[in-house]
Amino acid sequence: MTNYSGSYVVELERWGIKNDGSDAPNTTIGINNAMIWAAQNNFKEIILPKGIYLIDETKTLEPESYMTLNLNGSTLRIRDNNLPNYAIISFKRNQKFSRITNGKIEGDKNSHDYSSGGTHEGGYGIQIGSFTPSADGGNNTRFITVDNLEIFNCTGDAITVNSTFGQIFPTPTNLAGSWEQGGISASDGTLTPDLNKIRSRLTIDLSQSLIKKYGYFGLYGNGYGALGSGILCDYFDVIFFRTDNTFLSSRKQVQFFDEIEVPLGASYAKIMLHQNQIPNSSNCLINVRVPSFPQHSFIEKCDLHHCRRQGISLCGTKHIYISDNQIHHIGGTPPQAGIDVEDGYDLNQYIYIERNNFHDNHFYDVVVVNGKSIFIIENKISYTIGGGASLAINGGADKVIITNNNLHNAKVILSGDLTFENNNLFATQINVLGTYSTRPISLYNNLFHNCKLVIDNPFPYLVKIDACRFFNDNEKLNAFSSLQWTIEFKNEPQIISNCLFEGLDVFYLTYAAATTFKGGWMFENNTFKNVKNPSLLAGTYTNCSFIGVDFLGIVANIKDDLVLINCKIQSNDVNNTLINLNNLKSFVMKGCTINKKNGQILRMQNITDNINLNNNIIKVIDDTLPRSILQIEPSFNGNLIIIENNFISAKNLNQTGIEIVESNNIESIVRNNVLKKAIIKYSGKEILEHNIINSVIDPYYKMSAEPTSKYFRYGQKIENTNLIEATFEGWVCVKAGLANNSPWKANTVFSLYEIVNANNKVYRCIVTGKSGLTAPSHTSGTAADGTVTWQYVDEKAIFKTYGFINN
Repeated sequence: MTNYSGSYVVELERWGIKNDGSDAPNTTIGINNAMIWAAQNNFKEIILPKGIYLIDETKTLEPESYMTLNLNGSTLRIRDNNLPNYAIISFKRNQKFSRITNGKIEGDKNSHDYSSGGTHEGGYGIQIGSFTPSADGGNNTRFITVDNLEIFNCTGDAITVNSTFGQIFPTPTNLAGSWEQGGISASDGTLTPDLNKIRSRLTIDLSQSLIKKYGYFGLYGNGYGALGSGILCDYFDVIFFRTDNTFLSSRKQVQFFDEIEVPLGASYAKIMLHQNQIPNSSNCLINVRVPSFPQHSFIEKCDLHHCRRQGISLCGTKHIYISDNQIHHIGGTPPQAGIDVEDGYDLNQYIYIERNNFHDNHFYDVVVVNGKSIFIIENKISYTIGGGASLAINGGADKVIITNNNLHNAKVILSGDLTFENNNLFATQINVLGTYSTRPISLYNNLFHNCKLVIDNPFPYLVKIDACRFFNDNEKLNAFSSLQWTIEFKNEPQIISNCLFEGLDVFYLTYAAATTFKGGWMFENNTFKNVKNPSLLAGTYTNCSFIGVDFLGIVANIKDDLVLINCKIQSNDVNNTLINLNNLKSFVMKGCTINKKNGQILRMQNITDNINLNNNIIKVIDDTLPRSILQIEPSFNGNLIIIENNFISAKNLNQTGIEIVESNNIESIVRNNVLKKAIIKYSGKEILEHNIINSVIDPYYKMSAEPTSKYFRYGQKIENTNLIEATFEGWVCVKAGLANNSPWKANTVFSLYEIVNANNKVYRCIVTGKSGLTAPSHTSGTAADGTVTWQYVDEKAIFKTYGFINN
């Protein structure tokens, strides 16, 4: 026996142990006996001499509490076997403050006999807790440390952390049918009328054996973690009573899946839920349980690799710290994950996964099926060999923090209540999904380098992407064919704010299929820099900048709105229309600044409701060809156009600043605009008011003679620009209609589209020919006149002079 300051170096012969890889039964028994003896003699550490120790597959090593098992560089190897389940080391006797360090733990994956069938996924390197501990054992381990180990070639997991279900009375079925309206006083235990609470008519007997053994109980979900659709609350109260039925104490606002410590002197307890709806018994799945599970476990600085099922399985645990490990080459039988947080559901709490390096795993690096308060920090996460998700947070997960990780050529699925922040991603696809309307997803301050983000959440405004940078370079264009656009939009609208989008993409920056998303997306304070041809998704853009774009596409459905507020757009393109607006319900642009080198800026087509352009600055800064700067085409089929308080200018040519192509039954208001080197092209049916065009106020209502074209409204005044004595200040329209000074004539040849007036009506020639003897007088449609066909256009405008100027 050798004692080094509380350390015991195992005497192999004394305990019948072989370190040459032989005699598994005696070696396993001997190491266990040596650990028991060392614990009884107050040793704090037991050290194995260097060697290979063959472990019996039908037994397991069981470290003692308050002791370190130091492998001293040795290898523990399971004997080749055909068992579906084994564990080289197990903690299933409620051990405390026990540590394993400094060695190798090797399974028999490559030489295992799988011929008996099944998955054989239960072969573990280290087992902390067990689904079926012995009657005198249990899973309530505390402060177990596993560090500086290489664990590999297991048929199942390198490390598994397990819990027991711990079902007690009342049964789920009895409890489900026991709810009634009303509350229970937390101060004296009396029943109270309360329309906002429900209480169970049953009591929980606190003398049950599992409660006596562990001193707690709780309300949990079923085997899949579900509480039932009829359970609408997160909190409940527990009221304790003595044996004589007197009130003892209470615990208020307890969460499901949390443990309730039984106070001294308590005989039974009653439960009250914080909801007003009594659940249908089939929709209440609450289980009263005393689960046993590991707490305060540490897995540090290990190399976990080449195991078939998982690197680490977490199946019901709280306060576990997994840090500074290498976890790689896991694969062979599902789920095939580096770390899998799954069974136990919300019993999995306060899980810290920090500074680990994941690579070459088959289907997952980290997957969280369920659980809450999970922290994934400063890890290196890369591609999976089988094409699965490198990082997957499923919808049942609550309060997950994912921060400061590096993800390279990975795939990420986010679908729980989580914050994804300060992460650095390269060549990675991120799918932001969603399962529950109460679980928000926040992406904050991440760098997406040559990545693809798919937003596909079924609940509106549950996803917020804030202060992220999306950067693409030539590798995105040439190397990553599966990541062909930066963002793909699906399903309900979400919020994107304070983000920078920079660099080209294979197609264009934003992609969405009109049949797979809804309008109403919100973009706030984003900058799009040198992305060339991004598409505007139906929604609202506030304080967004588009720098160095060619043109902006539109992705929308006909029922959607597009709103630009206080945005800045700068384009060096000289050929394309900046924005072709079509397939929209409405378009609003307010307070925006647009600078385009040459060409058309807005082309507004099939918009079904309204257009509102207000207080914008729109400039063509180096025009070379005649183009309409703003053009509303005949395909516009809405009911209102408002263009007011805008500044519109060209530099070289006198362009058409605003062009509204003639269309019936559309109210168009064009007022208080300032145009420089630009004019308004109009039909006359618009309300034109106080527009300054090339330094002249309302020039279209200033003429030297009575109007002969355009539409004029009743009461509209036209100023006479040729003011001399004995003339008039101008003309006033006393009958609304089209101005025309070409009267119809009999026996006259008329050309195509020639316009004439007859009987105070205006007609257009649509079939050429020679007129007859009777002037047309129809008020709609067409009519023949000789060989000419006339189309009715409008009433003829009638003017009277006003304001006689005396000699």
